[in-house]
Amino acid sequence: MSSDNKIQIVIDNKLYDLTKFAKIHPGGTKILEDFKNCDATDYFYSIHSVQSRKMLKNMPHTEVSKEDQIPQSDYSKLLFKLEQTTTLFKADYFFDAIQMLHTVAFFFLATWYGTTYPLFAAFCLGFGTLVGGWVGHQADHQRDNAMRWINGYYSTLCNGLSTSWWSNKHNLHHLSTNEMDHDGDINLAPFIYLWTPKKNEDNWNRGIQHVYFSALYSILQIKWQYDSILWAVAHKKYQELACLAIHWIWYACLPWKVWVVGTLITGTISAWVVTASHQAEEKLEGKKGLEPEGVKSKYLMHDYFKHQVVTTRNIDLNSWFLNYICGGMQYQIEHHIFPRIPLYKLSTIKPIVKEYCAEHGIEYREESLWDISKRNYKNIEEIARAKV
Repeated sequence: MSSDNKIQIVIDNKLYDLTKFAKIHPGGTKILEDFKNCDATDYFYSIHSVQSRKMLKNMPHTEVSKEDQIPQSDYSKLLFKLEQTTTLFKADYFFDAIQMLHTVAFFFLATWYGTTYPLFAAFCLGFGTLVGGWVGHQADHQRDNAMRWINGYYSTLCNGLSTSWWSNKHNLHHLSTNEMDHDGDINLAPFIYLWTPKKNEDNWNRGIQHVYFSALYSILQIKWQYDSILWAVAHKKYQELACLAIHWIWYACLPWKVWVVGTLITGTISAWVVTASHQAEEKLEGKKGLEPEGVKSKYLMHDYFKHQVVTTRNIDLNSWFLNYICGGMQYQIEHHIFPRIPLYKLSTIKPIVKEYCAEHGIEYREESLWDISKRNYKNIEEIARAKV
């Protein structure tokens, strides 16, 4: 096999040939292909468990030549220090149980009052699914075997989402955040354009996208559920398909107005929380543009910490209710820098992240929900009016 077809990735100045491993990689083949011939050290450690790190050491590799070696980053030093001296990365099983059980209570109320108080039931279903989505998202990131096993049933039964589909999709977003050719979360054309397209990629609807984009946000949950079914069928995920079938049987027992309105509530809120904090931020062309200063190597790529900060923005919330429905996702910067830290612990790490930003001359971006929403709208409107 020619070197062009090989998937070779550098981690800790060791060159790994992952061509064969890519076929069984739990995160899928594409995520490895996107890092071909790159140094992915910080990206690897940010998202992988201790077990995965041990597996890596046993994989065949060669040493990178001295002239192409990259020194350990300040981010890696901080990450390893926090892992060794704190419990931030460990799940709090009691708190996780409370989170899951209270969303199940919402689903019970939605079912019980579906015919007598449909509007109340719809809100219960909407908020239960919304918060349940944050809980499932968190459980997938934690790399805790018990939590991921539980989430395999929780997210499919309660939220109608395939956990294997979500893991493949979302990990790619975290490692290639706002990269135009890799991050599917921002590559939404032809429905929504987030940068001016080439003439042959343009479509008539771009000129009015600022009028209808919010309506598209409302069907986000429905699209995710649809994509989950397609993925589970295509990849023969029989356990997930069984759980998804139970989920839709439950939905069929609800009045249709309840699950439609509830799902639209979930989609609208979750979309505004997760998209507004990314879509108006810096867009990148592949693995270049944010290289670490003073380092030269043919395997060079983004400064991981800076990459995550310039492509995300925090939401500053003063209301307990808004904090509740955002579920920790208001700390987008901290979540992207340390994705394995449970969402309910991110406020603890915020001062450390801000201090790191100040020391390294990186702007820490945070705005109110209103301001960040206006910024997102303005960005979409500007792209709508831009001339190709």
